[in-house]
Amino acid sequence: DKIVNLKEKTVMVVDNGLFVETAKTLSKSFKKVYYYMPWKNAFPKSNQYIVGVGIEGIERVWNMWDYFNQVDLFVFLDVYDGDLQKFLVSLGKNVWGGRKGEEMELYRDKMKEYMKRIGLYTTKFKVVKGMDALREYLKENKNVFVKINQLRGNFETFKSESYSLSEPKLDEIEYVLGAMKTTQEFVVEDSYDDACEVGVDMFSIDGQCPSETLVGIEVKDLGYVGRFMKYSDISSKITDFNTKISPALKAYNYRGFMSTEIRISQDRPPYMIDFCARQASPPGELYQLMYENLSDIIWYGAQGYVIDPIVDNEYGVEALIHSSWADKNWQAVTFPEELRDNIKLRNACKIDAKYYCVPQAIGLPEIGAVVAEGKTLDDAINKLKEIAEQR
Repeated sequence: DKIVNLKEKTVMVVDNGLFVETAKTLSKSFKKVYYYMPWKNAFPKSNQYIVGVGIEGIERVWNMWDYFNQVDLFVFLDVYDGDLQKFLVSLGKNVWGGRKGEEMELYRDKMKEYMKRIGLYTTKFKVVKGMDALREYLKENKNVFVKINQLRGNFETFKSESYSLSEPKLDEIEYVLGAMKTTQEFVVEDSYDDACEVGVDMFSIDGQCPSETLVGIEVKDLGYVGRFMKYSDISSKITDFNTKISPALKAYNYRGFMSTEIRISQDRPPYMIDFCARQASPPGELYQLMYENLSDIIWYGAQGYVIDPIVDNEYGVEALIHSSWADKNWQAVTFPEELRDNIKLRNACKIDAKYYCVPQAIGLPEIGAVVAEGKTLDDAINKLKEIAEQR
């Protein structure tokens, strides 16, 4: 097919704040990159309005549809907009994103039932309705994980080792839920212990995988270590999940990033914990550094073509940047400008030549990441250490 000059194409990145840096990265290849993040409600605040303002290479816009006719490609990096993606496709637009494949992440119980039907292993789980029922279940069942469908802002997944230890957390959740405390459903899942966790971090185009991709290990909320390798060389214990859900991805017309979290032990089948139907963080920040042709992957992938990533280095590492202050307050971030490509910020803007990470409705102490790559793992780690130590 015809090779396209991306410098003639305009992109609209639709995001919720976590992936503003991807828009910046794409701006190096495309003619124009607009960045849209929802901000409207009855009483808007500047916190959502300002994200993306001043970031190099992109133009923050506040009304996406004003630019509809100018945009050649819409890029969705998060969940919750599957319906909008499908609508844009129906209008003839190129769209990068998981479409309604986001359901595989947002509806945990239905995903687990689906995994059972296609022959994938799942641990014991139960859907519990209301706080009273949840409390009773946790009194009788120890060492379980409590999760929620769709509403990621109500609370993060947490482990209940015993009811007495979890009671303060449950009190907090009950307060947050208010009147919904009697109707909220919880997915409570047995723990899969004595196992290592590894995942494939890649993209899928209608169920098709690239022939090479990142495989990595994440330490939750701390960091990630990844290796770029041939897909055929990855253990089937890790890729079997991808193979079996491929028909679903094709049916969803899924064309976007995805990540898996596979628990592997010696005496039980591999188990995919939670499917990530979006750009994961980490290692979404590493894609921007390692994949020289990220823009090609997205442009042609949106049209149904699988473009393999091109990299110079086999290993990549990522360390998250934490600030307890940033949970509820604006956090200024400074660093030497020559390190800009190695610093990836969340919910970021730039005002008077200074970067800020802006607190959102749900506070996050993780405000970004430092990323580095190398020919060997030691090289990548040492580079990351050098960057992290600079001011």
